[in-house]
Amino acid sequence: MKRKVLALAASALLAAASHAQTQAEKNACPADAPFRNADAAKKAGVELPVFKRYCYTDKSGSYALLLAEKQDLPFTKETLSSTIQATLFKVGSDGALTRQWSIRDFAGKDDAGINFRSKLSEFTDIDADGLIDPILVYRFFAPIGGDSFDSEDFSGAIKIVAFHQGRKVVIHAITGDLDGDRSTRANAEFFALPKAVREHLVKKMARMYEAGQFGFDNGNDFVPKKAKAR
Repeated sequence: MKRKVLALAASALLAAASHAQTQAEKNACPADAPFRNADAAKKAGVELPVFKRYCYTDKSGSYALLLAEKQDLPFTKETLSSTIQATLFKVGSDGALTRQWSIRDFAGKDDAGINFRSKLSEFTDIDADGLIDPILVYRFFAPIGGDSFDSEDFSGAIKIVAFHQGRKVVIHAITGDLDGDRSTRANAEFFALPKAVREHLVKKMARMYEAGQFGFDNGNDFVPKKAKAR
């Protein structure tokens, strides 16, 4: 009986992973998009190598979101980055790009590196206001020796960044083996979100936890605490 339950749980996790990939990849920009080449991205102000391009359209227009990573920290199983960048552009009828916003983050001195978890990206209209609410996820990895890093779910830190009607929401979660090591905090913009969007983000963290993608603090049913003012 126990083996059957484990098998069902494994199937559910695989289905969830497949669903997440479908949600992100269905927004991949078309192959003939004029901004797919490196020169166009550089001209638009993206300084790092672009590895993912997402496109979507809502009632306010058409958009392209470019994810870029420096990819300068090679390890045995994967190359990480010291710097990442995400930039959203509005796409004109002539294909011209107009920057809407850009985020940039860096690996800390105690991190092995950082990268986007692109399969966890989302592009949906969460609160049915006619506008897409992009959600990005990126992770900070802890080092193990000189040529490896820890990718277990209870290691390192993660950020979830969401945009709603021009408001940037940041959830920063740190994990660890002990309950006291783990914390999840959000900036003030999170608490100003409509209830539907807040609940969507909380459910996203719960799903990631259940799928073994990251060990969030679940002491408050995954609801983040307010980040301390700097």
